[in-house]
Amino acid sequence: MSSDPYLAVAATWEIPYAHTQVTPESFFSTDNTSESVFDPDHRSLVDDNDIRDGGKYRSIVKLQMRYEGQQPGDKSYAMGTGWLIAPDLLVTAGHNVFDWSGYGRGLGKAVDIKAYIGYHGRSSINSPIVQFRSGKVVVTNAQWVVDRNNRHADVAFVKLDKPFTGNLRLFTYKSTPESGDDMIGVVGYPADKTLEDADGREEKGALMWEQFTSTTYVLDSAKNKGRGMLKYRISTFGGQSGAPVIRKGSKQAVIGTHVYGGGDKNSASVIGPLGNDYEGMLKVFDGNLPPWGEHQGIKLVKYGYSTTSPGVSPTTQPDPRTGYTSAPAPGPIDAEGFFDDLKKVAKFVQGNVGPAAPIYLQPFLGGVHGAIAHAILGVINQATESAWTDVNAVLQGTLERGILAEAALQSILKLEDNPITRKILQEMSSIWSTHYRSINFDPIICRLGPALPLTANKILSSTEYTQTTATGEVKLKTVPFAATSNGPATNGQQAELFGLFPGISIGIELGKFLVDTIKNRAESYRAEGWFDDLGKVIVRAVEREPLYQLTKKIVEHVSESSFSTQSLSQADREAAILVAKRAVFGETALQALSKLSSSELQQITMAVTEGQGHEESFGDFLGGLVRDIGGVVSQVAPVVVGTAFPFPLRVAGAAESGGMLGVPAQPLRKKSSSSVLDLIHGDGLSNGLLQTRISA
Repeated sequence: MSSDPYLAVAATWEIPYAHTQVTPESFFSTDNTSESVFDPDHRSLVDDNDIRDGGKYRSIVKLQMRYEGQQPGDKSYAMGTGWLIAPDLLVTAGHNVFDWSGYGRGLGKAVDIKAYIGYHGRSSINSPIVQFRSGKVVVTNAQWVVDRNNRHADVAFVKLDKPFTGNLRLFTYKSTPESGDDMIGVVGYPADKTLEDADGREEKGALMWEQFTSTTYVLDSAKNKGRGMLKYRISTFGGQSGAPVIRKGSKQAVIGTHVYGGGDKNSASVIGPLGNDYEGMLKVFDGNLPPWGEHQGIKLVKYGYSTTSPGVSPTTQPDPRTGYTSAPAPGPIDAEGFFDDLKKVAKFVQGNVGPAAPIYLQPFLGGVHGAIAHAILGVINQATESAWTDVNAVLQGTLERGILAEAALQSILKLEDNPITRKILQEMSSIWSTHYRSINFDPIICRLGPALPLTANKILSSTEYTQTTATGEVKLKTVPFAATSNGPATNGQQAELFGLFPGISIGIELGKFLVDTIKNRAESYRAEGWFDDLGKVIVRAVEREPLYQLTKKIVEHVSESSFSTQSLSQADREAAILVAKRAVFGETALQALSKLSSSELQQITMAVTEGQGHEESFGDFLGGLVRDIGGVVSQVAPVVVGTAFPFPLRVAGAAESGGMLGVPAQPLRKKSSSSVLDLIHGDGLSNGLLQTRISA
């Protein structure tokens, strides 16, 4: 057994640059593999038909990589090989994406990856045979990133910017047998083989070569920390790293990834129980595993549970609801950045944005816009998955989750300062740092910006939704939830709610807590409508995945549009970003609450306002917010979305007709106990306090 703390931990990062041109670059190899070619050399050139559409090697990928450690003036690219297991996902060597060559740390992580299929020399770039893509997200073993001697962990996966198309003949992979006597081969782009182009230049690694030979093997585990390496006497050279090791006679199943040359045999990293957990690492691309730590700026994620050696406590415990593991301690967080953004959003929630702010930043509309912004992001995502024509259908669940997320955010900002509250803020910060810190909001606001004044106009144009108080303050009316074709939730759906766990994204304890609160309130006030309306929100909201799982797809989709932020004024652009961030913080609030136990939820207390007379319970406060904003949101959102969609979200004249609303910011009443708002606007919560692990 192993006590390696990095076992079942992945290292992952995003690649910021995507190529729009496919010109091949000059190459270098990070491998010292000159002795890997055996005499006689039995490699043979792959037939051109095998790399064409439908060919047996169509899914073998030519790779070119640049690294963060290269000098700015160094324009060369390393070369490697990969193999497709999905149209937009390839397997390759770990040292192709994180380089340890030379002394010290080497060149570090890859920051630019080019991928080609059908490649057969520079002159083939414009051939219909060749397709080009860019790497976008990398997942590799943390063991490889932290220690160059972990050769058994030398494997990586690369998500591409878009899928390759056509008959790809994708590879399948099998767990590497502990021993065998098979016909196996390595197919890739070796750099010792060259091709002379029309200009007389020789290109290294221009063509695909293969060699198959009958091989008897026993995985070499003793020399590799108990993890196997598959060894074979097949000639390879630099540039073939990451190539598939194929076993013939099994529909070309891959049983290893070629990584090393040297000595009397070359070797591959192993797949399965005796090597690398491909299925576990692939979970990381889903984006729903908790952060585990960080290594030199690279995010680490725990994707599986492993038993440690005797006397060593497990680093994690499996979550029985999901099978995933929770981190032993909170991952690294950017507390300062989190609180900078949270302060801005908190002022927005309080209404302290000034009388000259755009209409949708005013306090009585803020909650509506936060919920609708959250829903719009979900709608954009759904539009990337399939065509839709019915507005109510596309909003179902998405809209309810937005309402619940907005209520969660407002509720947390009203909490009393205590250990449980700080635990919630710590979890929010961790979620924000992991999933939202680096989001470019520009593509999102291209869609969101024009919808906001449209929402405000819809509400203000009807006295059904607003009322003016004696002091001139404009407030929302509490209106009934919009009727839907499926009707409201019923008591029977309470059982359905619990039946959804553990597959839903909001924790079972939070779901039970909210349902119980609603039921008690309905009984106390003889208001059965409370359970119907709020129960509907919960049941539908929990069926939707967290916003952070949608973010990448949303940004990628809307980035492809020609719609530009130049069509928005600077004030509208900044306001739209603030609304989008409000939606994001609402989701982090909802997710943070879902981490709490039943006992912790019961102990949450609201900050008491001087002269209030009684302390309102957290559940009642959150439920009241859902009721107060949910009715308006449920009635207005379908009209707004139905008018604004399909893309682009642009309604002529909406921005111009919105105007401004000179509603003065409302002063805060004095508190008799400290609240979250006091903390984030003052000095009550420091970075050090947030980093402290708090147990309730």
